[in-house]
Amino acid sequence: MKDMLDRQSNILNDLTGMVVENTDDNLDLKLAFSQIDHKKPIWILGAGKASILMAREAERYFADRIKDGMIITDSVPVKMKYTQVFSGSHPFPDEASVSASYELREFAQKIPETDQVVFCLSGGASSLLCIPAGNLEVSELSKTYQILLKSGASIHEINIVRKHLSETAGGRVGKILADHNVYSVILSDVPGDDPATIGSAPTIPDPSTFRDCFKIVKKYGIWPKLPHSVRIFISKGMHRDIDETPKPNDNSWIKHKVEIISAAKLMANSIGASLEGLGYHVEIPKEAYDKPLPKLSKDICSDAITILSKRGKTKTPAALVYYGESTVNVTDDGKGGRNQHLALMAAISIEGQHPISVMSLATDGVDGPTDSAGAIINSMTTLKARKKKLIPEDYLQSFNSYNFHEQMSTHIQIGRTGINAMDLQVVLVGVPKK
Repeated sequence: MKDMLDRQSNILNDLTGMVVENTDDNLDLKLAFSQIDHKKPIWILGAGKASILMAREAERYFADRIKDGMIITDSVPVKMKYTQVFSGSHPFPDEASVSASYELREFAQKIPETDQVVFCLSGGASSLLCIPAGNLEVSELSKTYQILLKSGASIHEINIVRKHLSETAGGRVGKILADHNVYSVILSDVPGDDPATIGSAPTIPDPSTFRDCFKIVKKYGIWPKLPHSVRIFISKGMHRDIDETPKPNDNSWIKHKVEIISAAKLMANSIGASLEGLGYHVEIPKEAYDKPLPKLSKDICSDAITILSKRGKTKTPAALVYYGESTVNVTDDGKGGRNQHLALMAAISIEGQHPISVMSLATDGVDGPTDSAGAIINSMTTLKARKKKLIPEDYLQSFNSYNFHEQMSTHIQIGRTGINAMDLQVVLVGVPKK
């Protein structure tokens, strides 16, 4: 039993290395860039956690056809040949985000209409490319984002609100470039790959409204928790005292084109191929999940136990690969992130089941406001914790998964990867024969 769990742990740890090492390999944008008219001078714009990788690919492809460029990312700025790199804050905007966003907006306004704009967008742009709307302060926006992320709202719902509180979201950058040739290359980090959601859609017209914002914050009971100025702003928007975001029916932007790339699917398939090479029977869903975290944990553990008991179609040794965005309603002030929380919840559920291991990983390397990317647990993790006089359920209920995993040495710590392919879970049931 111990030998099998040790082998599973080694395999899962190797997979975390793949996530770090293969980001460039999984990000081949040549086909997307080949659709662009190469006769015009190229201008690179962008924002998001993967914008450096995307801009680097653009520089390799277009080379000296690039006139100039500017991107905003959450990592330490690096020097590039044609593209200026600015740094902002994620997941909550700060003064650096705002300052960089003003620079990018001013930069965009100076691009000649006859030239070609390539906009490299990825997850994280909601806070990196962010100018508070109206008289809102960035601290008020940051607090609002924190409340939203803990509310249990989906990323689609969260970004509807975000789009209405930022002067660079919901198609507002697209409106600045309305008469330009704009090619938005979008690396999706949301289930369904909706271009009007990813990164709060700076270049895509927005079908949602201020009234939708109000319905969302009321639905999750957070309206009274929002800063007073934010509530006033949304109220004015509903009464049409503030302009709506650019709408699809009014903004055709006929010279704009969009290319969506599902980074999560590419990552999952790469992981699956590696596991098949090791001798596992691999299952990968066709679509990304989008569900509450407790439901996700229940489904994952149920699938694993079904295979272990030989009631399912998949034979052992089995590897189940999941990818998507879960939602969690945080009701306590413990330290953690949704991947660490999921791993702890799964560890409790599979306690004593033999032999199962689970990895839950934030592919950008950052799970919540922590230095951890997630955790790797197995069917013995919580039994070992109990021997140490730790009560796993207490850590789960207080949303204090970080400290549980720290004491159990089950953290995944890989640093920022520069890409965001949603969250990734891998479940191993059994091991291949040696």
